Parts: sequence; structure tokens; C-alpha cells
Amino acid sequence: MPISGHSSYPAVVAQFLAHWEQVDDEIGGMYGIGLRGGVMREDFDGMSDDLEAARDAVTDSGVDRALARAELGGMIEVLQGRLVEFNRRVRADFAGSAYERSLSVAFTIGDAESAVREALRYMARLWERIDALPARPGVTLPLVLLENYKRTEFNSDRDALRRGYRTLSEAEVDLKVAREERNDLQDEIYEVLKAYRLKVPTLFAEGHALLDSLPVLTPGPGHTPAPVTAQGVWQSGTLQAKITWAASAEPGVESYQVRGVPGDDYQTDDEEVLATLAPGAPREFLTDFALGAPGVSAGFKVYVVLAGGNERGSDAVYVTRPE
Repeated sequence: MPISGHSSYPAVVAQFLAHWEQVDDEIGGMYGIGLRGGVMREDFDGMSDDLEAARDAVTDSGVDRALARAELGGMIEVLQGRLVEFNRRVRADFAGSAYERSLSVAFTIGDAESAVREALRYMARLWERIDALPARPGVTLPLVLLENYKRTEFNSDRDALRRGYRTLSEAEVDLKVAREERNDLQDEIYEVLKAYRLKVPTLFAEGHALLDSLPVLTPGPGHTPAPVTAQGVWQSGTLQAKITWAASAEPGVESYQVRGVPGDDYQTDDEEVLATLAPGAPREFLTDFALGAPGVSAGFKVYVVLAGGNERGSDAVYVTRPE
């Protein structure tokens, strides 16, 4: 299996480690073969463990970001509803007044933080001004919205929203750092893999089985397969996502791979290989990957992998765990 992206590193590293062990057994000696820089198999085995930890850190950070986004999205939706309700109440109780003409325009889900928080800050100030008005017939002051929702609660919700934005920002920073640390380690590993492929041919005669089985780093010649169509649904009975896909028409399919990413914005660099299935296996996969909490989402792709290592993924499908 060649390196086709970040998600392929664990399998490729495992191939090289298994081959390296066979080479050491064949060569004999106390220490086995070493590469430039004094790298031995035990050192590379340690790098493999470090890579697993680094990849886990990327996934964990992605889950943290997905949770932060889901929680923030819920707060934004609630406050958007309160802004719409507040505007309706002011139009009903203060029609034609300066307060009606001064209402904030409601933001939409997906607007930038600055637009959301400015609209709510404006609403808070207008609410404060209205509450300070003298009593008038037919109008109850201080103004209270449905479910006895008062201005003090609104301001508390605004504070929680501010903290939610900060939590999301911190999660995004953590994810970026985790990615870069993983990438740095993969760069080191790639240099070791290249050095290994240079070293082994110097140890055996042409035609030796350990040369013929030397793992590769890049896909062989061939074409990129057509993608399959995938679907994803939430299974309430098993509390898992169910991923299904159509069969590939490619004649040389070696396997299907199901890969996943936390959140609702699929980033190929953050993919985790969740399953590798033979062409004749049932084309479905159940998983709770990154779906451990209500309201969170995860993205999934199904890759067609050919015998030479060429591959192509489906469009991402997203599954959200219900609240």
C-alpha cells in the first residue's frame, strides 16, 4: 500500500516495520540494519507509536471543535429566536416609535461572530432603554418575553455566547497545532522510509524475495477510479451511523475504505481510516466515530482503492446525532 495521503501513513509504516523485521532476521547480528543518522528498527517503532499519538491528538482536537461548534450553534439559534421575538414585541407595543425604527436587523445562522454579537449588543441596549421607560397603558414593563425570559437572562445568554465563541477559537487553534505536529512527524517518517528503500537493495542480490516484497511509497501506474455514491444515516437502535455505498464498476478494485472526520466540514487531511473491506463484503459499515454526544456531526467518505494503490473517494456524507 503506497502513501496516498495523511490517512495512509499508519498502514504504510506497519508494512515497512514488518518488512524491516524480516530483513533484520535475514541479516542476523545483534542490532539489525541501521539507516543514515543511526536510525534502527526500534527507533522507527517508537516513531510509529508517536505517530499514532499524534493522529489521535488530531482526531481528539477535531471532536473538541465539533462539540464546540454544535454547542455554539445551539446558542446562536436560541438567541436568534429571541431577537426575532423581541422585534415583534416592540413592533406590537411601540408601533411608530423611535424604538421600532431603531430595531436591530436579525442576523442569520452562519453570519460572522461580529455580526451576531453586534446585533445582540444592539438589542440589549434597546431593551435596557425600553425597561427604563415610565409605565404606559397597555404595555407591561420591564419587558418580559415568552417563558418569563427577562433581560438579565438575555445578558447571561450573551455572556455564554461570548464564551462559546472563545471555546471554539481555542479548539481551532488546538486542532491547527495538532495537525502541524502530526505533519512534522510524518515528514520525519517519510525520510526514514526513503532511506530504508535505498538501503535494502544494497543488502541482497537482485531477485531476492525481500527485494521483490520491498514496500512502495507511491502508487503504481494506472488510472484513478470513478467514485462511488455513498449514503449515511443515524441508527437510533444502535446509536451509530450507518454508511452504505454502491458497488464500483472498476474491474481492479482491491478494497473499499470508509474514512471519517469529526464535524460537518470534511477535511481530507484529517481523515481516519475506519474500515477496509473486500469488494465482495457487504457494502455497509456501522460506526459511532466522533458521534459520542447529542448534536454533534461527523463526515464520512467511501474510497475505491485499486490494486496499484490508486484511489478516489466519494462525496462526503454527514451524519448528525440527534439531540
